[in-house]
Amino acid sequence: MECGLRPGQVVMAPDSPALDLTLTILALGRIGAGVFPYRSGLDPAERLALAELAGVEWLWNPDSTGLVPLLDATQTTDVSPEARAALLIKTSGSSGHPQIVMHGYAGLRASASRVNARLGVTAESIWLCCLRLSHIGGAAILYRAALAGARLRLHDGFDAPTVRRELEAHGVTHVSLVPPMLARLLDLGGRAPLSLRVVQVGGQALSRPLAERALAAGWPIQLTYGMTETGSQIATTGALAAEDGGELDTSLVGTLLPDVDVEAPECDASPERLRIRGPVLMLGYANPERRSGQGLEKGGWFEPADLGCLTDDRRLRISGRADDIRVIGGTNVSLTKVAQVVQEAPGVSEVQIVAGPDPVWGHRLTAVYAGTRDETELADWCQTHLSGPECPRAFLRLERLPLLDSGKYDRARIAALVQSSGC
Repeated sequence: MECGLRPGQVVMAPDSPALDLTLTILALGRIGAGVFPYRSGLDPAERLALAELAGVEWLWNPDSTGLVPLLDATQTTDVSPEARAALLIKTSGSSGHPQIVMHGYAGLRASASRVNARLGVTAESIWLCCLRLSHIGGAAILYRAALAGARLRLHDGFDAPTVRRELEAHGVTHVSLVPPMLARLLDLGGRAPLSLRVVQVGGQALSRPLAERALAAGWPIQLTYGMTETGSQIATTGALAAEDGGELDTSLVGTLLPDVDVEAPECDASPERLRIRGPVLMLGYANPERRSGQGLEKGGWFEPADLGCLTDDRRLRISGRADDIRVIGGTNVSLTKVAQVVQEAPGVSEVQIVAGPDPVWGHRLTAVYAGTRDETELADWCQTHLSGPECPRAFLRLERLPLLDSGKYDRARIAALVQSSGC
């Protein structure tokens, strides 16, 4: 406060060391200021562009200069306490274009209290956070732990052997992962640590083969669905188990959190784009004045690109994304569905589908995968399990698929590898 930092203003801070950022978030919260975590090592020009887009007043430099003004930081941001941005997170957004999401304190508390109640997070819980704090999946864990008084073990990014040792050595009860992280942990072998009660898996679709591997090794998997704009999850399953028909259905992502509304058709009809409303939603996308409401529809609804439906018992099913649909030979093809089917092939551990242009068919699919099955064998398998338009025309096998620092697949890098390979 002595340097001029005022309630309602925002500080940009690097996400590593994670402990430093955690203490910064808690300190800023006590005075009613907000925080914009960014990936450590971000190019200074890009960092400045993000600051200008969101009207950020301050930069925290923990190594040398401390708190540095970026704009005219002598003026208090003219917004009501209810509209103050507590947390800003950069995201690709439902449109695929980079956006900065603004969350208020009320929304963060609403999310944390509902998730804690759903997952049984208490002061006795120990949550290991190996997700980057510049992503909503990681940042949301801080607010849940703080609200419950739970113990928190922080990691600067994900390293499978280190995470595995910590899970076993410190009685961890809760952990959040994206599917590639879960796969890396399973590759280490062995049974799940006995202390684990909840392993939340979200961020992208979990394939049935990977889910089956995890359950066979005793991992207490719970699927979750949400996004940056919803403050992390809005739906979660109980402990994952086979449906009455005897098979796992990993497209069912669970029941909605209390007070969260979703407009979607019933599952006996075709899936449609979801509309979401509730107290956990963002204030809006950032702008230099940090006005709320940008990106929200009338009535406070938000429409992501995800396609889904609701079952008779009001569970949410996610069927992919509207922007994952490609027209091939006059047929609508879901890249999500193709990836899910290819993932079922024996000897395939990871897969992503890349759609490139084709002058005759409109698009040409390439399956980029890791596993023991060679390209010819996988091509033959796909011919018998996919329709003609859905069948990849090229295959690129890698030792492992590249990941972003969020733990998700690096789709831009994967697409570049396809292009450079000539597939």
